[in-house]
Amino acid sequence: MKKLKITVEGKAYEVTVERMDDSDGSPASAPLAAPAPAQQAAPVKRADSSPRPPIKAGSITSPMAGVVLSVQVADGDEVEQEQLLLVLEAMKMENQIIAPAPSKVAKVHVKAGESVAEGQVLVELE
Repeated sequence: MKKLKITVEGKAYEVTVERMDDSDGSPASAPLAAPAPAQQAAPVKRADSSPRPPIKAGSITSPMAGVVLSVQVADGDEVEQEQLLLVLEAMKMENQIIAPAPSKVAKVHVKAGESVAEGQVLVELE
């Protein structure tokens, strides 16, 4: 018998394996042990789950990796609070990126069809 550690989809399991040298294919005398998780991962805590106050100026960043489907504003546009700035597709869902407060668009950093990373600057407001 051999004790092995196997990882499946990021989960580690300890298993005991019995070597079978029989050529007739008869079953082993003792059944194999069922896999048991080696360790449970600790739940991930968010750094700050409290709502953030709206910003009046600054950068709007991508909340996740995705593809820009459409851009609804241009450099120099005046925007109202909760006005649609752009639509981002991620995990087959359309996510609306909206203005957090009335402001002016200083610079649009992306265009439709562009892939973006989480945290990438999409639009700068002033």
